[in-house]
Amino acid sequence: MQRLTTTLTLLGLLAAFALPHTAAASVEYFRDDFTPSGPEGKYFFEGVLGDKVFKYELGGIYIIDATRAFDFGHSVLTHDLSTYELEARGKLTAGASPRVIDGVPVKAGWGITFNYSETADGAERFLLALVNPAEHNFVLRRVVNDSHEDILGPFVSEAVRPDSNVLRVKVDAGRITAYVNGAEVGSCFEDQLLSGGFGLYVTPRSAAEYDYIAVYTDHKPRAVIEDNFSGQPHRWFAGEHEGVVYEYADGGYTIKATGDGGKAGMSFYPGEQSEFSLEVEVRKLAGPDNYGYGVFFQDLPNEHGGFDQFRFLISGDGWFTVQRSFEDVPRALFQWAESERIRRGAANRLKVKLVGGELTFFINGYEVCSLADLPATPGKLGLYTSAGLEVEYRSFRLELY
Repeated sequence: MQRLTTTLTLLGLLAAFALPHTAAASVEYFRDDFTPSGPEGKYFFEGVLGDKVFKYELGGIYIIDATRAFDFGHSVLTHDLSTYELEARGKLTAGASPRVIDGVPVKAGWGITFNYSETADGAERFLLALVNPAEHNFVLRRVVNDSHEDILGPFVSEAVRPDSNVLRVKVDAGRITAYVNGAEVGSCFEDQLLSGGFGLYVTPRSAAEYDYIAVYTDHKPRAVIEDNFSGQPHRWFAGEHEGVVYEYADGGYTIKATGDGGKAGMSFYPGEQSEFSLEVEVRKLAGPDNYGYGVFFQDLPNEHGGFDQFRFLISGDGWFTVQRSFEDVPRALFQWAESERIRRGAANRLKVKLVGGELTFFINGYEVCSLADLPATPGKLGLYTSAGLEVEYRSFRLELY
């Protein structure tokens, strides 16, 4: 499908596309008060890693002791969150004086980490909200393996107390607001680490104890389905249909719509979904750079015996669009637009989230547009490849609400 599409008059059925918005996180997604009833209730690591000790203690306390270590202590849970709020209460337990490490004074502090992920070679990447209680200091950092960059602060804040503090961050697809003891201390936009897991942190040669950690989201999924296209279980059609070839190959799922029939390729996920988050990793293998590929959803029968559907597509030359197809006639809800978020000649992550009437679109973790007041109508969803393209899908994640 080329980038020549017709603009759709919405006729009151749908609201106009909006700029990215700030969501209210009100549903408790995760909480740990560090009072496990048994081993299965211990979500965070417990044990010894090198010179660092991680342990649950009676009375609802979790301790990270890095007093003998020359690097930081970090306990993390892997998730893939992009819009959420994270809060924890903690304090230093081994004194607050700066430590001298390799001849350099290092302020003692503790913090919360978020948008955590790991690279293919095992390097850690995360954002860190950190307080140094003795200096009433706050800083927000981007940490990549052994290096870090301050993206907010450091600065002195009267909100930071010398003993126990409550840290909270509000994360909304790159927009970050930080709070200390209920007071907002600053906000910024992060354009690199946009989603991931969360955890607890203490500086080298320091120890901290934590009373609780909690995560809040706008909605909590009732089920999560992930597929790495290994073929087990076999969720996707494999074979040939109307000149389009669908196959599992080399750890991915390929749709080859380069045949003479001029047909687009569509692979359907089983069942119908009304509220969901759909995310795929996809790259173009062959075909014109200005043809679209991506995902479709809310595939519904129409009164003429055909099917209508929404499509979220990108092209190999760095453009994207959102379409509503009527009997396979594409009409643009969001006209083709160039985006620097699209990685040309490489794999891209596309995400669509439809919950509570809000429809939001992401490219590589970055929100690119949204739509409001969409009816929650059950429909089919899946993978879409325009005629003339060969496309490979490497991962699939579906959250059901």
